[in-house]
Amino acid sequence: MNHPLIVQNLINNFSALPGIGQKTAERLVYYLLKNSKQEQLAAFGKNLTALKNEIKVCPVCGDYSNGTGCAICGEPKRDRTKVCLVAEAQDISYLEKTGIYNGLYHVLNGLLSPVEGITAGKLNVTALGKRLAEGVIKEVIMGFNPTLEGESTIIYLKKLIKEKYPHIKITRLSRGLPMGGDLEYADEITLQSALDNRTEI
Repeated sequence: MNHPLIVQNLINNFSALPGIGQKTAERLVYYLLKNSKQEQLAAFGKNLTALKNEIKVCPVCGDYSNGTGCAICGEPKRDRTKVCLVAEAQDISYLEKTGIYNGLYHVLNGLLSPVEGITAGKLNVTALGKRLAEGVIKEVIMGFNPTLEGESTIIYLKKLIKEKYPHIKITRLSRGLPMGGDLEYADEITLQSALDNRTEI
């Protein structure tokens, strides 16, 4: 089907996103074209532009924020003796929905995966080392998906941390999460159980 150029460009933009194929992209664009008011589209475009211009990365934990620091790092009631390591920033929201974890987080920006070209040097471990060196953190929680990449990352980080900080307790989410599963698709009860029943490694 031949689409007007702008429509085709938008279809290409949408279909480049993960999980969105050509047909879904077409439906989205034609829905916006048919059902959206001008001010809604203007707001949509403004928010997309602001996404890159205004959202920053927290220099401490690696999460996204509106300013120079994120809300979680700046929350005084947080337990600063615990830090949960996550692969991606969006994993924080899944764990926060459980309402039971009140510690801090640290985003690694990926998991070890030679196939995808993600080596140890590409993980956000330098900032983690600085946080551990402050001497406040007593427990590091490995909050990764139970995949081969997650397991490899746990083994690597455990060795790295224990060599320099043998007193720090290292735990992982319990095995309630199915092997190969994804935090994104786990329900809140499963995640609560995984946090509550985390085991030392």
